[in-house]
Amino acid sequence: MKKIRIFIADDHPVFRNGIKSVLSGSDFEVIGEADNGNTALKAISVLKPDIAILDITMPDLDGIAVTRRVVEEVPATRVIILSMHADLNHPIDAFRAGALGYVLKDSDPGELLKAVEKVSAGGKYASPAVTEELLNDFVDVIKKEQSNDPFDTLSAREKEILKHIADGSTSKEIAGKLFISLATVKSHRNNIMKKLKVNDMASLIKTAIKKGIVNPD
Repeated sequence: MKKIRIFIADDHPVFRNGIKSVLSGSDFEVIGEADNGNTALKAISVLKPDIAILDITMPDLDGIAVTRRVVEEVPATRVIILSMHADLNHPIDAFRAGALGYVLKDSDPGELLKAVEKVSAGGKYASPAVTEELLNDFVDVIKKEQSNDPFDTLSAREKEILKHIADGSTSKEIAGKLFISLATVKSHRNNIMKKLKVNDMASLIKTAIKKGIVNPD
């Protein structure tokens, strides 16, 4: 049986050794490794492994940037991203770049084996925690689409800003509290008013009180 040829890129040698230990079975062969994105890309272009396991955060080029290049330049190599981040932005960026797997670094070692087996067979894989986040987000989107209440169309950030508005904070104060620009706060405020179909601050605050975002004095 032909072994699955694997390349590993991670800037922590201890973690690379751990991955090699997990993949020490007879079905796998680690044919190379790198500690930064540039070296990884050059080596993958030459070695053309079946699977490239890439840390999402590396010097020179991060895992997402390397993934894009590998997909374009070495299309036969399938990419699995390793990451500490379970929030949706990172896995979505990884899959958009062309990765076929996304595994959290704090996962059980057996999970990486599952990812390699599934991706090498032509499938896709995401850690259960990431899958749960994706499903929760999908359900939230469906609920918003089905709801007739304009309030449900507000994003989490817009609801957060609405709460600050209702608490009496000025746009400048909100910008400082949330570490965003004044222009961003004003843009969010205008979008909130449009979505809720209100034209003045009093109506905006009444909506916040009605929805329980802020308690009346």
